[in-house]
Amino acid sequence: MTLGPIQIIAIEFDSLDRLQGQILDEIDDLIPLSAVRILDVLFVAKEENGDLVSVEAGELGEEAGDETLGALLGELMGFSFEDGEDEGQVPAGIDDESPIGIGPSDIERIGDDLAPGTGAILFLVEHRWAAGVRDAVLDAGGRMVAQGFLTPTGVLLIGAELLATAEAIDAIEMAAELEAEANVRALEAIATIEIAAEVEAAVVARTILTLVEAGYIEQAATEHAARAVIDAALIEQAIGAGTDS
Repeated sequence: MTLGPIQIIAIEFDSLDRLQGQILDEIDDLIPLSAVRILDVLFVAKEENGDLVSVEAGELGEEAGDETLGALLGELMGFSFEDGEDEGQVPAGIDDESPIGIGPSDIERIGDDLAPGTGAILFLVEHRWAAGVRDAVLDAGGRMVAQGFLTPTGVLLIGAELLATAEAIDAIEMAAELEAEANVRALEAIATIEIAAEVEAAVVARTILTLVEAGYIEQAATEHAARAVIDAALIEQAIGAGTDS
């Protein structure tokens, strides 16, 4: 299995008390997404004495608990495990001073920089959509020279064009969905017509067979009889439609 690029997102709060509502609900909505996958979420708090502690999601809300959350990011931040295992260490010989990206030392620094009485939430995000692009870039000898979210100033500079582009993409996606729905309805209609034709043919065949067995028509006249039965049914339908109107 190939993982997509992994991103770390850290957000600081004056207090974790306000995380009980909408933010946790939005995190739950993110988890099923296929293009972007949330691998881990960690809540940390800096106590008044300066100690950094992890906070289980369940402590922030009655329905927000997931004991598996925080294990991966906790290891990157240097938290010790309850079973006594040593905290994760970067293997010797591996350079963690890459100019692009966030490494374990940067993640630890996020906790160190928190002020006493504050907290933070960290996300470990996999960009599954970019796995193929990344592999193609590496195969072509490319290398990343910058990455990150566009700043509010950058968004402001292209705000109108950015909004128009997003709306155009939404319109294209909506049109594609409507076209797909129309195609499904068309196929359903065709299937209904074919089923109706098969039912009609079966009824006509049974009617003609009954007439032949009763001696009312000759075997050679079955084609004409079938046409007469079909025409009679169409006449009855027309009469029924006229009566309904």
